[in-house]
Amino acid sequence: MSSASLDDANASAADKSQARGGKFAFMPVLALILGLSGWATAAYLYFVAIPSAASQQKVAYALDLVDRFGDSQAHQAYMRLGDEMKPWWDGIDELQRQIAATASEDARAILIAKRDAMLLKFIHDQNLATDIDLLVASFDQFERCLHVDACDEETLRRSISVDIKRIYRTFRPYIQTVRDSGKPGAEDFGRDLEDLFFRFVG
Repeated sequence: MSSASLDDANASAADKSQARGGKFAFMPVLALILGLSGWATAAYLYFVAIPSAASQQKVAYALDLVDRFGDSQAHQAYMRLGDEMKPWWDGIDELQRQIAATASEDARAILIAKRDAMLLKFIHDQNLATDIDLLVASFDQFERCLHVDACDEETLRRSISVDIKRIYRTFRPYIQTVRDSGKPGAEDFGRDLEDLFFRFVG
């Protein structure tokens, strides 16, 4: 073999060796890219996709609870109470104005106690306790759902906070009277409604 042929052969071998070296040098880079891609996918699933799916599930479950409440006997009781309480609201209109206009805390407390007594008498005279009991107790499902983190809180806030505010503020004297009755379990009457009120309204 001539020296020129030998030089060509050596050059060819060197080129092949360099090519192989370049190919194998690229492999760790490719593996790193693929590895980073895998971690990025896992991170997306863990921090974005899965939480988003879980959040959507919480929203869906919250809306389902609201829909079921709308079809329940408790909601029917709510509708009845809305009509049956109108005479009481009309009857305390002047008293409400007096309460709002009274600056003295002691005087206000006397007027509020008078209003509360009127409410309890009205509930008794109109036999409204059964509907109120049913309505107040129905909010335990919402509190339980939030307690176990199965419902989206903001969805429930937007859906039922106005009703909770109205129901709790209206029937708070009745709720307290039931708690003070000394009956077994009565001390927890309306706790779920109360907890939702302070969670959503403050």
